[in-house]
Amino acid sequence: MSKRKMLINTDHPEECRAVITEDGNLEDYIVEHSMQELIKGNVYRGIITRVEPAIEAAFVDYGGKKYGFLPFKDVHPSSYIETGERKAKVRIQDVLFSGQKIIVQVVKEERDAKGPTLSNYISIPGRFLVLMSGSDSTGVSRKIEDEEERKKLKEILSFLDLPGDMGVIIRTAGLGRTKLDLQKDLQMLKKIWETIEKEANRSDSKPIMLYRGPDMVVRTVRDHFTADTQEILVDNHDAYKKIKEFFKLVMPRMQKCVKFYQNSKPLFSQYNIEGQIESIYNRRVELPAGGSLIFDIGEAMVSIDVNSGKTTSASELEETALRTNLEAADEVARQLRLRDLGGLVVIDFIDMLQKKNKSLIEKQLKQACKKDKARVNISRISRFGLIEMSRQRMSPPVKEAAFDRCHFCEGSGQVKSIVSIVLNVLRSIQELLAQGHVAVLEAVISNQAVNYLLNMKSRFIWELEQKHNVKIQFVGKENLSYSDFSYYVLEKRKEEEKIIEKVKDKEEEKEKRSKTNGSASVKTNGSDSVIEEGVEKVSDEEEEKPKKTSSRGGRSKSGTAKRVSRRTGNKRAPQGKTKKWKSRTGSKTSAEDKDSTKPGTENIGSEAGNSFGPQQPESHAEPGKTSLPEASPIEPTGLASPVEPKIPGMSPPEDWLP
Repeated sequence: MSKRKMLINTDHPEECRAVITEDGNLEDYIVEHSMQELIKGNVYRGIITRVEPAIEAAFVDYGGKKYGFLPFKDVHPSSYIETGERKAKVRIQDVLFSGQKIIVQVVKEERDAKGPTLSNYISIPGRFLVLMSGSDSTGVSRKIEDEEERKKLKEILSFLDLPGDMGVIIRTAGLGRTKLDLQKDLQMLKKIWETIEKEANRSDSKPIMLYRGPDMVVRTVRDHFTADTQEILVDNHDAYKKIKEFFKLVMPRMQKCVKFYQNSKPLFSQYNIEGQIESIYNRRVELPAGGSLIFDIGEAMVSIDVNSGKTTSASELEETALRTNLEAADEVARQLRLRDLGGLVVIDFIDMLQKKNKSLIEKQLKQACKKDKARVNISRISRFGLIEMSRQRMSPPVKEAAFDRCHFCEGSGQVKSIVSIVLNVLRSIQELLAQGHVAVLEAVISNQAVNYLLNMKSRFIWELEQKHNVKIQFVGKENLSYSDFSYYVLEKRKEEEKIIEKVKDKEEEKEKRSKTNGSASVKTNGSDSVIEEGVEKVSDEEEEKPKKTSSRGGRSKSGTAKRVSRRTGNKRAPQGKTKKWKSRTGSKTSAEDKDSTKPGTENIGSEAGNSFGPQQPESHAEPGKTSLPEASPIEPTGLASPVEPKIPGMSPPEDWLP
């Protein structure tokens, strides 16, 4: 026979804990925090604030932080307001009105942004019975499965003195109790109900509390104490007195089970409970055979993954899967009780091939869930190896009260890297600067982001400041999440500064254009020097053949001029302007007669300063057309007349002189 004990730790007013152990193993864990007050089971006189026909519900102000949600199906007909109209279907807007007083009981705690769920059907639990208002039916708890015991308890119910408009259900703890025990419990519940009705008839119009359930210590003993519990250990003297009084009133013969713990070592540490409680908060739970369970709690459901242990051969796959799944079924039921997880639960067991093994897993899970006081519905294993089950939400999960939500990851378990954060900060700054007219910008970010920016992105920040003519300031704060980063424009530019900036931008554009035009002119001058060399080469060739050219006279002169014109690409200076040519020695000359030493002669820039040849007539060619000088019969045929201006640095042949 297993040793069952109840340990109650209330040495600190901020937290009250109670555990139930079997052979030293933690089987149930109940905890209540002073900052998280539980109101489930409390009865209030509330006021209807709003009726919503679309969802067939009403919102009730019961005195809490959020309005309670009252479904129309949970409103007793005795609370309807008679209007004298008879309709085939009763509608909520016809029988409930805003401002109406109504008695409600909290059946589900508030969760997240939702308020508590209320009901107009009041039920008051006792030690062995549950008294229900507005119901004339009686019954026995479904967890009592023995048919003979159920018949005995129903016979006892028929002899109880029940009010006409109230019903009774015998709880699991009433199994094996006599008629006298049940009658005493019923008398106590009737007194509580009379007190509720008396308080509800008060004349004031404010929401008030009519009934509060017992504190956690008494409630734990009332709901979890069974006949096979050997002892109850309490480490607080006040809690010890409360439990003693409760047993004296309800179970006087069991008072000897209550004991006061006085050792210096903490109660839970004495029985090795602290380590087991800490394992409740872990995501991974190890199994005896080497497998493990992985718990993932989401908004819609709780998913549990069963991982297999070590296998040595392929023949042991089915056997290992069965052994691990059987252990997982027991542990899943236990963990759901300890963590107080409710709603939809999906369990992914290890795949098995044999149908008999699958049925064994289903039976094992159902048997393990019988210890749970919450309602549990279990489906069969699907073809994907999944079992879907639902569990009644008794109270908020244990982890919610013991842990605060991380404001960095918001519960996801992952945060952005520092590089990603810094790049997003710079993009946000650039977006603000693109709007223009910003003189001073301040960014409030985390200290880690500030350090990275100043060490790794200082040059980029400096370039931003120079480009936009802005001053960027960073303010670092400790433990500031990325979602809380903020950016402020501390100072904007004046209108005069804006105009000056536009003028500067235009000047910069002009400078850029002038630079591009200068580079183009340099390229043109380089091509002109090549042309000069080409002309000089052609002239040298003509000088080597003086006889051939002299016999043909002016025709060779014009032909040479045409060839030179083709090679120069018809490049001529615009009319009315002078064009400078570079000689091989780098000296500069002009095509005009300003520097000539003799009238009628032209200085073509020889180093000796010699002047030769007659002055050429002024050209009156049209712009864009090539103008060639006319041939003279007295000119020597050894030199062709080049395109004006004449080529500098060239000496005339001796036979050319008259």
